Amino acid sequence: METIVIDIESNNLGRIIFILDILKGDFKSFNPVKFKLDSGSDFTTVSAKDLYDLGYTREFLEKCPEHIESASTASEDNNLKLQYITNVSIKFGDRELQGCRIFFALDTNLRSLFGTDILKYFNWEVNYDTGILQLTKTTNEPKLSPGEVPLQIYTVEV
Repeated sequence: METIVIDIESNNLGRIIFILDILKGDFKSFNPVKFKLDSGSDFTTVSAKDLYDLGYTREFLEKCPEHIESASTASEDNNLKLQYITNVSIKFGDRELQGCRIFFALDTNLRSLFGTDILKYFNWEVNYDTGILQLTKTTNEPKLSPGEVPLQIYTVEV
């Protein structure tokens, strides 16, 4: 089973930081977004600033569905109104995940965090000496929450 290898940095708190390319459904090209790995966050979130940089408008984002069930995020504000965008593609080097949901909260300081909703599809290992995060697809399909769809992983021709 092939491994997805992602180069990482870490900040002074030891948080793992890496850049993934995200494709909005009607765009022709991927755009880079810097994420912090957060294995304690239930959801992969993208900051409103990053969404605007990707080309999403506030009007579009305001119409996105809300996420109802309680969620853990790395935010000090426990009363966040999480909304989400569906059918997003994320590229890791030569691999592409299709069918992702990414969450956001307008008018907050919510950051771009890579959470367990995507991590659960992988066995993952961090090698701090080499600065690499390795993701290997799990052999068992993860348990899905209501409204989730299985991610599809493709090799990207470069």
